[in-house]
Amino acid sequence: MTRLIGDIGGTNTRLALVEEAAQWEHLETYRNEEYDSLESIVAVYLDRQSAQPNAAALAVAGPVRDDEAVLTNRGWSISARNLSSRFGFGHCRVVNDFSAVALGIPALGADDVASLGGAKANKGKPIAILGPGTGLGVGGIVPCRDGSRVLVTEGGHASLPAVDARSAKILDRLRTRFGRVSIERAVSGQGMENIHRALCEMQGSDSELSDAAQIGEAAMRGDNAPAAEAMDYFFAFLGAAAGDLALTLGAFGGVYIAGGIVPRYLEAVRASRFREAFENKGRMSDYVREIPVFVILHEEVELLGLASSLVAREAGRPWPSV
Repeated sequence: MTRLIGDIGGTNTRLALVEEAAQWEHLETYRNEEYDSLESIVAVYLDRQSAQPNAAALAVAGPVRDDEAVLTNRGWSISARNLSSRFGFGHCRVVNDFSAVALGIPALGADDVASLGGAKANKGKPIAILGPGTGLGVGGIVPCRDGSRVLVTEGGHASLPAVDARSAKILDRLRTRFGRVSIERAVSGQGMENIHRALCEMQGSDSELSDAAQIGEAAMRGDNAPAAEAMDYFFAFLGAAAGDLALTLGAFGGVYIAGGIVPRYLEAVRASRFREAFENKGRMSDYVREIPVFVILHEEVELLGLASSLVAREAGRPWPSV
């Protein structure tokens, strides 16, 4: 059995083949700007590999409905039905890229995650997922009678809570700029920039750092107080949002943090107020104190999710459905 898996972003498309278990091979990356459609890229890839897969699963950076999607920032229309018709797939799924992250969570091993406190995860209980990156993805996995289902939400656009008096002043600055302030305005790459700018404005100085990477580097060096404070509030806001999501879903199966930002600063988040903000839920603090939080370290969790879900489906094993 040969399966095709793919991670289709706005800039690049990554394709690979899965033959045995959930291990992929022949991973290749294509620049989308050099092609006029996803079908063109798939055709080139399959020709190069002399492959004719029986099934396919593709993660797309954009909203998906009924296995159809329009690729954000590229405008391509992607349809599981059209792909199956052209390439002869017996089974084809198109899912949101954050859904693919969720699908990968059950396949993660002990070395694929880092703990941020809490007790042991309870199997069969809801799982919460947050992914700060360019934006903030929010979702979960919830148990149901025939297995479990992946939830992909727009929770990143829920309202941002203050975590202390100074963060309330940061919020005031953000409201001046944006009106209503969502969690994503603070808990994302752009969010770190927004926090840093607000802190500089509060002390009457101009920001000398133009992007989140520079802010993070300055914070790690320890030679820029606004950068260090911006990172501290970034993790505090993330902790508060993660705790709220844990409350909302009853996530005793664990809270998983995806995306590239947090793993890069793992020791900094452990030393930050993340866990304090996570557990600071008033009368419900005891409720969330036992809920474990994990940072996903696996760099290709989307591909892991796609491969594992295809293999599980063919073997008749339960796996989160999208």
